[in-house]
Amino acid sequence: MNPIIWQAEKWTATEYFTLAENGHGWLASGCINGVRDNTPFCIHYEIDITATWQVSSFHIRQQGIAPTELRLTSDLHGHWFDKDNNHIDAFDNCMDIDISLTPFTNTLPVKRLPFEPNESKVLDMLYINLPDFELQKVQQRYTRLSEYKYQYDNISNDFTAVLPFDEHHIVKDYPGIFTRINY
Repeated sequence: MNPIIWQAEKWTATEYFTLAENGHGWLASGCINGVRDNTPFCIHYEIDITATWQVSSFHIRQQGIAPTELRLTSDLHGHWFDKDNNHIDAFDNCMDIDISLTPFTNTLPVKRLPFEPNESKVLDMLYINLPDFELQKVQQRYTRLSEYKYQYDNISNDFTAVLPFDEHHIVKDYPGIFTRINY
């Protein structure tokens, strides 16, 4: 798959994203550079994904004035562990992750779960708010509107959006938030 470039619309940022097969599934990688609240950031992330689109681990690191790093792994049964293998029970039942600065992570539940037309599913998500590196468990709903269009609802804060996906089920645009600048 060719690299994807997303441009943020509400703040200054651009993401260079790649998705590659790695022998046992997929490796999603993103490099996000931008400025938020007059503070520049450079964030790299890697997400290891199984062949069935389950997140097995992720690693996020920020360069710059306040270097920060986060690495969590999953047992693929809704349990998350820190870099020292300590169980983080606050995120139990979270199968997917949602990284705030990238539209890619909306692809994870859409690829992992089968959806019938007009079917909705409510999911517990491990939400990573960047560049602050704040983690929380949130509930999100995905509803399949058509083969390549889903409605996304963040139940925790009443945010909603209709997301168009490409033929690989990768988010094309996130209306009002991200625009894909290459196809």
